[in-house]
Amino acid sequence: MDAATFRWVLVIIALLIALAIYFYGKHQSRLRRRSAIDTFTRAEIDSAFVEAEQLRTELNNLNQILRDNEDEEKPEDIKIIAAAEAQKTPFALPDPEIHVHRLIAKRDAARLINYHLRHGDFRLITGEEAAAAVQQVGLELDPQGLLEYRETNDAGEAGEVAFRIASLTAPGDFLRVENLDFSTLGLNCYIDLDDCENPQRAYEALLKKVDELVRILNLKVFKPSQELLTISDVTDTRKSLLD
Repeated sequence: MDAATFRWVLVIIALLIALAIYFYGKHQSRLRRRSAIDTFTRAEIDSAFVEAEQLRTELNNLNQILRDNEDEEKPEDIKIIAAAEAQKTPFALPDPEIHVHRLIAKRDAARLINYHLRHGDFRLITGEEAAAAVQQVGLELDPQGLLEYRETNDAGEAGEVAFRIASLTAPGDFLRVENLDFSTLGLNCYIDLDDCENPQRAYEALLKKVDELVRILNLKVFKPSQELLTISDVTDTRKSLLD
C-alpha cells in the first residue's frame, strides 16, 4: 500500500470514529432525557394517585357527615322522649320496690299523713346509720318493731305516740337494726289520724324530727306518690288539720 492510500485509510477511520463518538453521544443524551421524562412522569402519576385517594376519602367522609346530619334533621324522625326516660341508660336498673308495712297498707290513706325519707338515688341506709340516727333523734322500738316517738310532758314523762316510722324495705320493721346485715331503702314516717288525740301537735313533732333525720342521714322527703314534699304541701296539711 502506497503512502497516499494509507493516508486515505487513516482519514476514513478517523471519520468513522468521530461519527461513532457523535452518534453514541446523541444516543446517550436521548436515553438520559427519556429516563428523566419517565421518572418525572411516574412521580407525577404517583402523586396524583395519592392525592386522588386522599380526596376520595375526604369526600366520602364529608358525604357521610352530610347524610348523618340530614337524617338527624328530618322532622319525621325526631322523637320526644320523656324526661325520666332520657335520664336512663339502656343498662339502668329499674327502681327498687318500696315496701308498705301491713299496718299502713290496711288503713285509709285519707286518714294518714305519711312521708318517705330516702336517698334520691335509692341508695340504701345501713343498719349502723339507722341505729345512730334513731338514738340521736330519740326514737324507740314498739312491740311491732316500728320506731315511735313520744313527746314528754311537763313532768318529764312520756306522753302519747306522736308518730311512728316503718321501714321502706320488707318486712318493714327495725327489729334487726342492730345487725350488721341490716339495710333499708328509707323511713316511712306516718301519723294515723284516727289514733291520735292531738293531730296538730303530732304533725309539728313529726316535721321537727323529719328535719333532724334528713340532716343526719342526708335524705330527701317524698310523698307516698314519690313526688318531693314541698312547703305548699306542708301548708295545706296544716290547714286541713285546723278544720
